[in-house]
Amino acid sequence: MDFREYGNKVREWIQNVLDNRGINAELTLKNCTEIENYAVENNDMKLLGFACYHMGETYYVLNDAERLFKYMTRALSCLDSTGQWELVARAYNIMAITSSNRGNAPIAMDYYLTGLSYCKKYQLELVELIINSNIGNLYMNCGQYKEAQTYFENAYQYIRRNLPNEEYESYLESMYVNLGKCYMKRNLLDKAYQYVERIEKECAKHLFGTELVELNCYKARLFQEMGRTAKRDECIDIIHKNIGKHIAIMDLFDDLYEYCELLLEIDKDKEFWNITGILESLAMQAKLVNLQRRMISLKIRYYRKNNQNEEYLTAAGQYYTMTAVLEKENQYMVINMLNVRSSLERANERRRQMEQENELLLRKSETDPLTGIANRFRLNQVADEAFQKAFTDGNSLAMEILDVDYFKQYNDNYGHQEGDNCIIAIAEELRKLQNEQIFCARYGGDEFVVIYQGMSLEEVFEKSKELRGNIMERKIAHEYSKALPIVTISQGICWAVPRNENKSWDYLHVADTMLYQVKRKKRNGICVGTIGATDVLRMEC
Repeated sequence: MDFREYGNKVREWIQNVLDNRGINAELTLKNCTEIENYAVENNDMKLLGFACYHMGETYYVLNDAERLFKYMTRALSCLDSTGQWELVARAYNIMAITSSNRGNAPIAMDYYLTGLSYCKKYQLELVELIINSNIGNLYMNCGQYKEAQTYFENAYQYIRRNLPNEEYESYLESMYVNLGKCYMKRNLLDKAYQYVERIEKECAKHLFGTELVELNCYKARLFQEMGRTAKRDECIDIIHKNIGKHIAIMDLFDDLYEYCELLLEIDKDKEFWNITGILESLAMQAKLVNLQRRMISLKIRYYRKNNQNEEYLTAAGQYYTMTAVLEKENQYMVINMLNVRSSLERANERRRQMEQENELLLRKSETDPLTGIANRFRLNQVADEAFQKAFTDGNSLAMEILDVDYFKQYNDNYGHQEGDNCIIAIAEELRKLQNEQIFCARYGGDEFVVIYQGMSLEEVFEKSKELRGNIMERKIAHEYSKALPIVTISQGICWAVPRNENKSWDYLHVADTMLYQVKRKKRNGICVGTIGATDVLRMEC
């Protein structure tokens, strides 16, 4: 979100929040309060949404659920009304995690799916990865392993589509572990072990701390299931050597809980009490009653297995007490969910009124003022709609990016007025090309985009050649071009049948790459490629 329209002081508060979130809670809350006060005084929903979200996020880190939901509920209507979609999706994710940690899986799932709908609608791929992974874990904790695998696969596809970054190996390792656990839980041990091999081949050099413990918790259980006790014990040694090395243990609660179950099963009492002591202490510090209750359930199983009746009865009493507290927390979760829904409905009603008032302005905003054809705003809408329709129908889709060859030289030598006339001439030819299957828009500057729906590769190629020929037939003089002494265009096209893991942006990315290929070889040419392949399908220069 762009905050450049604000003064230096407001931008300083915003930057302080971004620099200190998750690091310095006191300073983050102080600057958020300054922003909140300013926003209320100036009736600024954009700033108020930003401030309330980051206050809610900070209270999430501080494990203060009541204030978390108070500020997230307030933030959501402001964020939604001002189009801060990534923060909306992240807010739902945080509320879902909190609900899950407090033992209310249905409400957590409702929040996750709502956040996921925003991710899909506004192409928030990184947040979508996080939410898919979290939903997968929720299903896995409920014993629904096939469903969990579906969400983990979705997250994995995103990781594979994007170039590695500083977190690539960490994300990849975590997804491999989760997919492996799904197979292990379904007793498909050979497939589960394949993910161990993948991790060792692709990620092992980059693993330490949290990732190393997570991996060895998984491997220890897998080797136990496979009857490889020596390898299992090697994993146990690695876990206990790394458990105290400043790792984010709360991020591994479910992994370590299952690891404790393994230790209980194989009578590793010393190691069992070491890990349960750490987890119980953290659950108490975080004031997470559901997690405390889960730890007591582990202790109950231990006492019952070892016939420690007195300790068993004491722990059973604690379990009953915490169950009563948890019931009250669940009521609180339900009330908060209803408050969120009510707040958003009020915001949506206000937004519907504004949309009616601004309908005429919206139509105007979809047209490029120079050429009269669709602008980039309208292009984004049509591209998404065309992609979704092609995906649903199983039809082909093509997107073309074209620009004027040596347009800078044209502008510099003939003047900007003639440059505008040249752009208008290109747009006129594009308008002639348009029909029910072909949509054209100005992308910016001398760049245009053409969308071809339901047309074969050959049909798209012929239409693009027709457009190129029509522009050349205008014989607009361009003596400063190195292609021909008239205005010409270069065209890059992506043609493919959409798949589940694709986005409309993928088509434009490939088309842009094909345009670069044309320019590198020879201007006034056409190059067609497809998604997920490096080979050029068709080229004509």
